[in-house]
Amino acid sequence: MLQIALFVLLSIGLVIQYEVIFPLESYLFPASAASTLYIPHGIKTIMVVLSGYRALLPIFTAHLLAYVIWAVPTPSIALDALVSTLVMFVPLVIWNFNRLTPLVAPMPIEDDSKVVLFRIVLAVAFVSSLFNALFHTLLFTDEPIGILSFKFMLGDLLGTLCVLALLMLAKKRLINLLLNK
Repeated sequence: MLQIALFVLLSIGLVIQYEVIFPLESYLFPASAASTLYIPHGIKTIMVVLSGYRALLPIFTAHLLAYVIWAVPTPSIALDALVSTLVMFVPLVIWNFNRLTPLVAPMPIEDDSKVVLFRIVLAVAFVSSLFNALFHTLLFTDEPIGILSFKFMLGDLLGTLCVLALLMLAKKRLINLLLNK
């Protein structure tokens, strides 16, 4: 059930990205392979931090489906979806390797503090965006690496900050909704 919920959540984020943000960006900015605000990266980061390996299949299938639905111009839809998925798990594996825990287990949040979760999510977002920028620039575009990689990173990090801000604003309502069920 968790994987279905994660898939639906990421799919909603991808719909918002492809139907709202990409058209707005194409109207405001010159065409580029990278987005200035990539909301799905924030959703994926939170999914990986809180659910670990259980986010693998929902991330892959949501990206694969989005690439097919919106006919994303990429040399290999499956490879692009795989890269978009695996880069999210690099920081998770590094963190868990250092803690001597199973490599794809969810990240332990020992402290209930919002600051700790915020920092962990930003750290995961930053590391995964580095790998995302590198692989997507090298594998899927002909644009120069420097500027495009920076734009990939910027879009991923701004997307993560946007999702975190929305979650923090809606936290009380979400908890009340969950407790009233």
